[in-house]
Amino acid sequence: KLCNVINISRKIKNPANEMRSFTINFPLYNDVASVYIGVKKGSRLDKGTPYKSVDAPIVYYGSSITQGGCATRPGMCYQNIVCRKNNIHYINLGFSGSARGEKNMAEYIAAMKMSAFVYDYDHNAPNAQHLKDTHKPFLDIIRNAHPDIPVIMLTMPCTNLDIGENRARRETILETYNTLKAQGDKNVYFIDGSTMFSDDYFDDCFVDLCHPTDLGFTKMAEKTFKALSEAGIK
Repeated sequence: KLCNVINISRKIKNPANEMRSFTINFPLYNDVASVYIGVKKGSRLDKGTPYKSVDAPIVYYGSSITQGGCATRPGMCYQNIVCRKNNIHYINLGFSGSARGEKNMAEYIAAMKMSAFVYDYDHNAPNAQHLKDTHKPFLDIIRNAHPDIPVIMLTMPCTNLDIGENRARRETILETYNTLKAQGDKNVYFIDGSTMFSDDYFDDCFVDLCHPTDLGFTKMAEKTFKALSEAGIK
């Protein structure tokens, strides 16, 4: 068996002896067997800062980008950045290579309690036709269970790898958005991946023209936070 041992030692000074709140972001790809936190003798532990009192977590569904690859540390995946800004709990259902808009996954998510749904599996669809066949049917299952929550849908940011294919993917997601809007759905939001990263720093936003760097994740977080805020989740 492979054994991954992560040992992080950091001494945090607190000369004023004030109560402070800390957030620990657990690994994005590793299981956690145990966590040890050492404090100075005489220190007092208390409850951490609570999340905002919204009805339920934000649920994210998508690819390895959604899961957090290749953030340099767990706190830099875009959901954690958003969470630090709005202090709302979230559930990350990002799956490297495995989220393909399956019906049983849509039914699983539909059964969850959530305050908003962020829909981001473009990268994992094998091709544009598969995305077209699954994107709206997947969302319809969730919408039937949650007719009023905000839904934010994203297209992939690396739009220059296969221009024709990526344009077809973008049009599929935009079609889902426009169709729902035409049906009277007033709580859907569209984030265009082609505008996600600025031209001046486009190459700096990727590790491999697919997975974002920390800069790329920060830009994703800014767009997602803005959409959630417009939807009243802030």
